[in-house]
Amino acid sequence: MAARAGVLLTLPWPLKFIIDNVIYQRPLAPSLLRFLPDPVDHRMALLDLLGLAMLGLGALDALLVFIGNRLFLDVGQRVVFHVRSDLFAHVQRLSLDFHRRQRGGELMARLSGDVRQLQDFIAAIGIDLLPHALTILGMATIMLLIDWRYALIALSVAPILVLLARFYADRLRQTLRIVRRQESTLNGLTQEILNGVQVVQAFARESLEDARFGQQAHYSLTASLRANIVQAQFGPIMNFTIAAATGAIAWYGAASVIRGTLTPGELLVFLAYLRGIATPARQFAKTGRIFGRAAVALERIGAYRTERSSITDRPDAVAPSACLGRIEFRHVRFGYVPGQTVLDDVSFTLEPGRTVALVGATGSGKSTAASLIPRFYDVSAGSILLDDRPITMVPVQWLRRQIGLVLQEPLLFQASVWENIAYGLEAADRADAINAARAVGVDDIIEHLPGGFDAQVNERGQNLSGGQRQCIAIARAMLCRAPIVILDEPSSSLDAATEQRLMAALDRLTSQRSALVIAHRLTTVMHADLILVLEHGKIVERGTHMELLDLNGAYTRLWEASQEGHAPPKLRVVR
Repeated sequence: MAARAGVLLTLPWPLKFIIDNVIYQRPLAPSLLRFLPDPVDHRMALLDLLGLAMLGLGALDALLVFIGNRLFLDVGQRVVFHVRSDLFAHVQRLSLDFHRRQRGGELMARLSGDVRQLQDFIAAIGIDLLPHALTILGMATIMLLIDWRYALIALSVAPILVLLARFYADRLRQTLRIVRRQESTLNGLTQEILNGVQVVQAFARESLEDARFGQQAHYSLTASLRANIVQAQFGPIMNFTIAAATGAIAWYGAASVIRGTLTPGELLVFLAYLRGIATPARQFAKTGRIFGRAAVALERIGAYRTERSSITDRPDAVAPSACLGRIEFRHVRFGYVPGQTVLDDVSFTLEPGRTVALVGATGSGKSTAASLIPRFYDVSAGSILLDDRPITMVPVQWLRRQIGLVLQEPLLFQASVWENIAYGLEAADRADAINAARAVGVDDIIEHLPGGFDAQVNERGQNLSGGQRQCIAIARAMLCRAPIVILDEPSSSLDAATEQRLMAALDRLTSQRSALVIAHRLTTVMHADLILVLEHGKIVERGTHMELLDLNGAYTRLWEASQEGHAPPKLRVVR
């Protein structure tokens, strides 16, 4: 592009020589007679040479445009690749409190649409503006050397164009910021509706969702139309300013030619350079929307890129050489937002090889307590210790590798069943995955799938039953070989037979690992070494199953309610 700037500076000069020296037969400067034919004696030879020079400069300009365009398009693609990869790596390492307040569609909009705007921006800069911008300094210098008075008049339009471009660029960026916000909201709404399409269809609410989508799409359309108005004003005003300035400068130049202070060829060079200076302004008017979108995209990407995870390693964090798996909660308090208490003064100890169960009504804080162990969130007060060391004193990645986790809603990836199991341990292969499934006692359930362990899992495991997904997740936790296991509602999606096999596997686990089990189905945890009953974030009872039943308190009420839940319902006949 720098080479092309030199070509653009040279392009008007053959025309100057044709007009001044070929047509008007003005004598050439002595220094040029060594390279060019004398216009007096060899007029046609000079014309032929100048014509070939114009052809050569045109061909060279085309070649440089091709090479520059190709390189800038490639650079744009590479920038998009690196920015997207960097942003994805950054976002997935942000703490869960960031992800809890983001809509999935918004994340996708920034990773795809916003990043793609940068590619268009780079191409527009490199292909449309950069070569012309590089020539402006050279053009201004040459114009000043030819006639500094005329040059100052010609260049006086540049500040006006800059002010107009800045004014409309700011307005366009403001309107496009609203457009991008509305588009992101629309993307989030679309993803939300389509992810819940089963519920939408189950309640026959398609018309309602059509209306919601249409309303948000209308907001997005209105914002885009407002941006179009600003864009439509930008180009004509810039073109009118350039046309008025060109007319005035052409009149003054023609008058200078008549007075003899300027040659016709020099006037041609001036007008060509003036056009070269005006071209970036015209291009900016044409590509203003691209620049505006890119500016907004950079703001939105920057907003995510400057986010910092609330969960970080301390400078003095050290990874121990081994982990026994002893977990201790000391007077732990926690709330997701300031002023809200989800856990209040929670204290207990989970010894290696033993099982602690957390039970209680929905919203009592069971899952929250479990999520504090792998530091998905940090405690508001108190402390959690691993092998008598605060978990904030060890690296987060090391801590999480010591924990096998099974969530209430298992998350599976689009891959084979054995690959989903092997996800729990780096470098695990198909045989390791099968052995883990056998160890947990769910291998026959998986083998009955079409394709067995090689069966392909759809997005989020939608082609599997809840019990099948849970079995895969449990096998994955078995494979990770961590000394601590956290099971959040492990039997919520299992039938009675599968639950019995799970309980047998958990008995084998607890002889070697620390197990924290969260359950509504109390039969799952009745053999736990310690059961903690939570109410409103506080431990109100603790003990074994029989000890808690003897208290005839909160646990007894939960147990009786669970037993009633197993009784067959009585049908009421309405006559």
